[in-house]
Amino acid sequence: MSNQEGAASASVVIPTRPQHQQSGSNAYASSIFGGAHTLTRGQVNYVAGVLGGVTVTLVGHPFDTVKVRLQTQPTGRNALYASTMDCVKKTYKGEGFSGFYAGVGSPLMGQMFFRAGSFAAFHEVHSIVDDNFDGFGKYQKLLLSGGVTGAIITLMETPIDIVKTKLQTFTMKQKVNPAYTAPFHNTTSCIAFLLRKYGVSGLFQASSATLFRNIPANAAFFPVNEIMKDLRIDQMGYTGEGELKLSERLACGAAAGFCYWVGTCPLDTIKSRMMMQRLEDQRSKGLTWSKTVKLMYKEGGVARFYQGVLPLALRSMPACGAMFATVDLVRSALGSAK
Repeated sequence: MSNQEGAASASVVIPTRPQHQQSGSNAYASSIFGGAHTLTRGQVNYVAGVLGGVTVTLVGHPFDTVKVRLQTQPTGRNALYASTMDCVKKTYKGEGFSGFYAGVGSPLMGQMFFRAGSFAAFHEVHSIVDDNFDGFGKYQKLLLSGGVTGAIITLMETPIDIVKTKLQTFTMKQKVNPAYTAPFHNTTSCIAFLLRKYGVSGLFQASSATLFRNIPANAAFFPVNEIMKDLRIDQMGYTGEGELKLSERLACGAAAGFCYWVGTCPLDTIKSRMMMQRLEDQRSKGLTWSKTVKLMYKEGGVARFYQGVLPLALRSMPACGAMFATVDLVRSALGSAK
């Protein structure tokens, strides 16, 4: 094969349709990303994921801060917050608006690459599954692809969540114990502290809890978005996904986000609890996933696993709706086939 042929196979020039030929939200996206793009399918998915990661972080982080603080606060008489609104009021009173963006540096930088990796992984996994599992139906393939993607992205997500959780909860620890002084105050110092004290393993604390949440969560996350879009296309008699309006894409993504976060709230609460703990305590006290579940059940029964579910639900819909809509529009504008 000649050098010119090799270069041609490495990338493809993907033209976008002229705006007058596009319909729905695709026309707006193409007005921003118009022109021809020399990108491979994987690169298109990566770019779309980066922009989706920025969107989901900026929209969802305030809700996530409230959620984590409710999930990890002491129980009983030592509880810091009586309700979701109480947490919101106390956070704003004590830290101002910036308090809701505590630890945002880690997820903002991390989510750009994490979402890029997760969307690229999902579409590549789905392509492989679609080619090799002929006996599966469309939605079975989506479910399998989502679950496999969830397992793959655990390695990327755990370090991001560890740093975010540590930063979101250190202010709460100071309120419980005024003498407590956090050994870090921003993303960089938190990463440096964890590496210095625990080595690389400090960034992968509670990775098993992340894995146990990620597989079922992502098995629902990606498929629900696609299923909802298919249902809307059939309902409205559209000829294809390109005719979906922005509001319809937002609603489909919101439904996916609700299923992901609310459906797996107990698993997410366990993960937050395990990430908040000191790594040496986990090791010395044998605080495994199953033991953590037993301790949490003793603290508050089934309800203990649903602490923070309201901000979780409120966060999931606008944040994930915006993220999926962003990713879909960028992929469409850059010409990536589903």
